[in-house]
Amino acid sequence: MPESETAFLSARVPARLKNRFKSLAAERGEKVQDLLNRLVQDYVEREDRFAPAATDVIRSLRAIQPDLEAKGLEHLFLFGSVARGEARPDSDIDLAYQVLEGKTLSLFDLGRIMQQLKAALGTTADIDLVPDKDLFSHVSETATRDRIEIF
Repeated sequence: MPESETAFLSARVPARLKNRFKSLAAERGEKVQDLLNRLVQDYVEREDRFAPAATDVIRSLRAIQPDLEAKGLEHLFLFGSVARGEARPDSDIDLAYQVLEGKTLSLFDLGRIMQQLKAALGTTADIDLVPDKDLFSHVSETATRDRIEIF
């Protein structure tokens, strides 16, 4: 990185913490400056993550609806904090599905569907994909109340 794009960042820390940090950097074969730079960058990126928005999730998943239907999904629902508009940057995306009558999904099918969902959403957020009929009774009530039909 060119020097014109860098700036100094300093902080007072206890000597014991400073020495331990230097030791950790040395154990990893890194310069203190490089390790600290990476840690600060990772922290800022984590803080800058946006909470998933229901409208973005719905739009992205409707775009792949034909592929998901071809794999046997008849309906897909969004529920939970994203559907309620209460998502945080670390929130997962809760999805419930219904399969076409007479269709069963293998674990391989579900794995392929999950890969496609993650790719379509372009997110590192966890995705919980559950059969609509298998929602636990205590979750089912709120999930049913919150849910938004994607297709």
